[in-house]
Amino acid sequence: MPAFPGVQPASTNVSADSASTPPGASPQHLGPFVVRVEAGEADSFRRETGGRAGRIPFTFPVRWFAHPELRAAAARMMGEAAWVPIHESQSFDYRRPLESNVDYRMSVEMSREAKPPRLILRAEVVAGEDELCLTAEMILRIVSMEQVDACEGAP
Repeated sequence: MPAFPGVQPASTNVSADSASTPPGASPQHLGPFVVRVEAGEADSFRRETGGRAGRIPFTFPVRWFAHPELRAAAARMMGEAAWVPIHESQSFDYRRPLESNVDYRMSVEMSREAKPPRLILRAEVVAGEDELCLTAEMILRIVSMEQVDACEGAP
């Protein structure tokens, strides 16, 4: 599941401080967003990923990184350049298991690195009165559309 399918580039007013610092490099703090583990969605995800019946897959929160506001923030951070995000890594550190049909709040810090070109999303998911349930990180390698086009034209 791509985290940012169909992202359209957007312009940004953030400028680079140096050649090694990409535009939009300052971390953005986003959220909190209300996220939820719907039992049916978790079961479908489990079947597709080979998880154990009756349990919420530990990687299920990766779906929350596709939140429309996160996708829009990534597009703003990337500026006008056409790009494709490639999933590089993800990690989850649970403090307690997630439960079905419960609302959680997710806050995300999104940052950009120049070398190698990446977007890094770090999230905290809390329940109730700010009870930390998990922290998660997703790293997306950024590939310019020029690179993609060059690869597609290769023999």
